[in-house]
Amino acid sequence: MTTAWHRPPSRARTAWMPAHREHMELLLVSPHPGCSVGQLLSDWGHAVRHAPAVEQSGPLLQGVEGVLVVGTGSVLATEMARLRTAEMRPRPFLLALVAASAEQVPLEALLAAAVDDFLLMPFEPAQLQTRLEWLARRRRAGMQAPLEEPRSRGVHDRLSAIIQTQTDIANAGLELEKVMSLIAERAMRLCGASGTAVALAEGDELVYQVTHGNSMAHRGFRLKLAQSITGMSILRGEVLHTRDTEEDPRVNVAATRATGIRSMIIVPLHRIGSTVGAINVSYPEPNAYDDLDVRTLEMMGRLLGAALSNAAEFEAKQALVDKLAATLAALQQSQELFHSFMNHSPVLAYMKDEEGRQTWVNESFARFLQRDAESLRGVKDSELMPALAAARLRREDQALLATGQPLQSEQVVPAPDGTVHHWLNHKFILRDANGRRLIGAVSIDITARKHTEKALRRSEESFRALIEGMPEAIFAHREGNLLYINPAGLAFLDQRSVEELSGRSLLELIHPDDRGAAANVLEGSLERGPATMREVRFLRAGGQVMTAELSAMRLLFDGEPATVVSARNVTERKQMQARLLLADRLASVGTLAAGVAHEINNPLAFVLSNLGFLEEECQLLKDLLPEDRLRELEDVLRETKQGAERVRHIVRDLRTLSRDEGEQLSDVDVRAVIESSLGLVRNELRHRARLVKDFEPVPLVRASEGRLGQVLLNLLINAAQAVPDGLPGENEVRVRLRAISGRVVIEVRDTGCGIAPEVRDRIFDPFFTTKPVGTGTGLGLSICHGIVTAMGGDISVESEVGRGSTFRITLPIPRASSGTPEPKDAMPA
Repeated sequence: MTTAWHRPPSRARTAWMPAHREHMELLLVSPHPGCSVGQLLSDWGHAVRHAPAVEQSGPLLQGVEGVLVVGTGSVLATEMARLRTAEMRPRPFLLALVAASAEQVPLEALLAAAVDDFLLMPFEPAQLQTRLEWLARRRRAGMQAPLEEPRSRGVHDRLSAIIQTQTDIANAGLELEKVMSLIAERAMRLCGASGTAVALAEGDELVYQVTHGNSMAHRGFRLKLAQSITGMSILRGEVLHTRDTEEDPRVNVAATRATGIRSMIIVPLHRIGSTVGAINVSYPEPNAYDDLDVRTLEMMGRLLGAALSNAAEFEAKQALVDKLAATLAALQQSQELFHSFMNHSPVLAYMKDEEGRQTWVNESFARFLQRDAESLRGVKDSELMPALAAARLRREDQALLATGQPLQSEQVVPAPDGTVHHWLNHKFILRDANGRRLIGAVSIDITARKHTEKALRRSEESFRALIEGMPEAIFAHREGNLLYINPAGLAFLDQRSVEELSGRSLLELIHPDDRGAAANVLEGSLERGPATMREVRFLRAGGQVMTAELSAMRLLFDGEPATVVSARNVTERKQMQARLLLADRLASVGTLAAGVAHEINNPLAFVLSNLGFLEEECQLLKDLLPEDRLRELEDVLRETKQGAERVRHIVRDLRTLSRDEGEQLSDVDVRAVIESSLGLVRNELRHRARLVKDFEPVPLVRASEGRLGQVLLNLLINAAQAVPDGLPGENEVRVRLRAISGRVVIEVRDTGCGIAPEVRDRIFDPFFTTKPVGTGTGLGLSICHGIVTAMGGDISVESEVGRGSTFRITLPIPRASSGTPEPKDAMPA
């Protein structure tokens, strides 16, 4: 026989070692000498004896306080039977350590051997420690209890009743309410109790589900777990009992007195590793039960716990079955819904294997090919469509299989009747239950969309051609930034490309004084549709100002709202209006001049006639008057006659200026027109510059004598005003006339201040002037330009700041020209 005493080693207490423990003499019956249970007991400070089997324990049984037996199945039953026959004085408590599941515990053998408790291995060390302390205390309490005959039946009768209860539970099936009532009623009879109850935990409360005897009134009663000894048993998971409720501080004395209970046993109910409730029996007198009653109720509690576990497992399995059935039903419904959806969908859906054979197609696919869906299984594309289309689709399938990435493409696949259809294909990889790769695809008919896109492109091209061919400037802008400018807009702004204006605002291209009015037009278009036209001035790249009529409207541009602005160049129209206004004023001046000339001409004739008469009379009086006196009179008459002749020339020039010739052209002697104009400005030039005439013989030209004189008069006045007053010896105005290459050229040159380069290109613009405010209107040169160009000629300017300017007029010479007037020598005026 192998025995061993395990003394507690001198080492630190383990993590699970209780702070307060009672050392006991224990016998461990285990076939393994190095059993870990023995080491654990030694660590806790207990004196442990070891025996491989009960029959070898011998005298080791004497004097021990507890016997722990380790075993499974029939081996454990045999060992417990031997312990029952062994003589032990006094009798220790018996604790069986069962290495089996709850269904394999030999309850009959344990009950026959009067086992105090058992634990299922593996277990937590704290569970074993709790059991040892509880059994030791119960043993001491049992030794102090009065020795009297138990009220329950004998052990064998009780064992038979428990076995019968197991059979009845099996026959009751899984009706949990019936099983709980059966076990509660049997427990009350076997333990000789006056009442029994089964309480289940619900949250932080316990509910009495089944009651018998004097506990019947508590059926459905709810109580906080922490406020009763039954709840304490559930929370701790331990068997609790009280021999006298009046002396037990754990008991609610008021409640037990109200129900007439003096002693009770409470056994927790375990289900799948957790405590879910408790079963208790109660007695009306103290010390009314013994250890056999406790063990009997524990057995009944384990039967009820197993029933609860079976019911829970059945419910779980039933729920799983129901869930599986629901899943299968949902799957079937989903499949039916899927097939219904795909068959009613207008898209063509299909699946093919890696060889390109159809494995499934929807009804739309079959209708397109005018076939039955079942007849298409196993058919390749080459059997359904032209070879070229089938080859393209096969190349797509191979690319999809090679990369594994979803693929999208457009294909043209004709219908069996030859109608061309455009398809948008979406292809992807699928796997069936066997892991086989399949090609899944859906095809959308985009034929109508293609036709619409084609029509839209034609419309857009026509619209773009219309916009780009319009003579008006078109601008599109969004949030102040330019988006588009048509070619007319680039020419309007004197720009070469849109990139030069990229990112700029349209308002930046408008004259600062007109930006407020332009902003009103642009902002108004956003709310009230097309805006009222407004005239604003644009700034061209060269600094020129151009007047335009501005209008705007709100519409979609490139799919987003934008403002489209139209600008019509009205600069020439404004110039024409100014010319018409000036022409009207000049016509009024001409009418006035004609009237004045007529009124002056009549008395002037008398003056000249009388002056001639006086000259003749002076010749008759030369013998009568002194020579000096006569010479003085002749000088006065001669000067007076010269003045009158000058007045006559002025009147003649006024009549020439006022002559309304309309657009009728005639042969004009340019030299005579120049002389006439010089006569009008002679007094203006006298105090400013020397007049130099450089005339060459030229032929007659087809022109308007009055309008040509108007041009020359304007140029001569400008030349006189370009030189400073009071220095006639230092300044010069030269008028030159010559014929070059079939054209008559007239030049008016001055030595004045000149014209700056930045304004030289603008001097022929209407209302542009370099003279001080109140001196010029800015219309003279513009009118001159219009008159000369109307006669088929040209006018230009050459100027240098500080050195003077030269205005050059060229007029065409008619092919059949009349004779050339006699030239006059160039002479200073």
